[in-house]
Amino acid sequence: MSAVRRWPLHPQPGPLQALSSWLGRLAELYEMPVHDLLRHNLGLVDLALPVDLDLNPPAAILVSLAEKTGVDLSQLRSMTLTGWVPWLFDMLPVGVQDAQSVFDAYVRDNSVLFARKAATHHVLRFKPEWAGPWLLPHPGALRACPVCIADPDRGMSLMWRLALMTSCVEHDCRLLDISEVRAARILGQETHREPLEPPRAALDRYTHQALTTGRVALPGRNVHAGVWFRLLRSLLDEVSLAASSQGTHGKKTLRLIWQNTGHPERAGLNVWRPFEQLKDAVREAMWDAAATALQMAADGLITARGHLSSALQAPLHDYVYDGDEPSPHRNAWQDFTAAFQEALTIARTDPPTARQLLALLTIGCRTLDHFEKERASLHEEGVPAEFLPSAGELGRLDLI
Repeated sequence: MSAVRRWPLHPQPGPLQALSSWLGRLAELYEMPVHDLLRHNLGLVDLALPVDLDLNPPAAILVSLAEKTGVDLSQLRSMTLTGWVPWLFDMLPVGVQDAQSVFDAYVRDNSVLFARKAATHHVLRFKPEWAGPWLLPHPGALRACPVCIADPDRGMSLMWRLALMTSCVEHDCRLLDISEVRAARILGQETHREPLEPPRAALDRYTHQALTTGRVALPGRNVHAGVWFRLLRSLLDEVSLAASSQGTHGKKTLRLIWQNTGHPERAGLNVWRPFEQLKDAVREAMWDAAATALQMAADGLITARGHLSSALQAPLHDYVYDGDEPSPHRNAWQDFTAAFQEALTIARTDPPTARQLLALLTIGCRTLDHFEKERASLHEEGVPAEFLPSAGELGRLDLI
């Protein structure tokens, strides 16, 4: 069997680059449209090409691209939105019949500020249909980093098409409307770079950390990337709620947050809508409120009471008794400790051992928060994040 012939020119994708953007770079090198590049040079003549290559392209395209360019198949998958299931999304695409259950599971089954779950809002009543967390109803209105997009080796980031970040962390500047950036480039004008304020910039740094490392170091503790995305989306939902929907503590918390943003309460929102369907100015205000809430919780100016709140607030340093002098005789605890350290050493390089060790440590967990603390502790001991499955992947659907 002959070896697969690689394309003579195949530059590597940039960090978090969208598949369509990278294919555009390749097609430009060969002076042909992307459609012709894929149709006539992958050996897939009978395969129908999707309109949106960044959503869920056929697996055969990704496999053939991996063979022709040498780019790892897992990296190619991460250049598509479905490649971020289940970390960033629970499922894609989200059908109309699944929208409400996906919203409830991703947004409302989590809580950050409030101990009591928020009242149910029905996303199915709004038009256009809610497509899923972070997905804008009009994806054509893209934003871009003016520095990244000017670099031919970077291109368009996949995350720019989502309502997930508002700045480029690497270049410390807001994302701008892509049509404005391109117009400035055509006219030879320099695009103004506007940095984000510290609380907002911190949110994007956390998200960038999640996207690039799989973990996020929050003020309270480290969390898995999947937990951060859901925590952030739930926090954005909570600050959008009317104070009248909460008890005494919730009313006070919401009012303090909005007072510190400088915006009117709820940014003047009268009728609740999903975050993704808000007008740009209102969505910007919600970002300010979420960033302010996180900062105030970390500084102890408000008390978050949700089941994910421990990630935002540094634990209190209580006095702990030093214990009695250890016995000179070997005991069962010392044997257990030695066995655990041996298993931990293996788990740092062996995914099945890491999975078994996490399952053992979380047998007694009754809450998702407790489970995440145990998972974070293993990661801090050097076990890679990708070796540590989520609660759902371990079958722990009993956690609350």
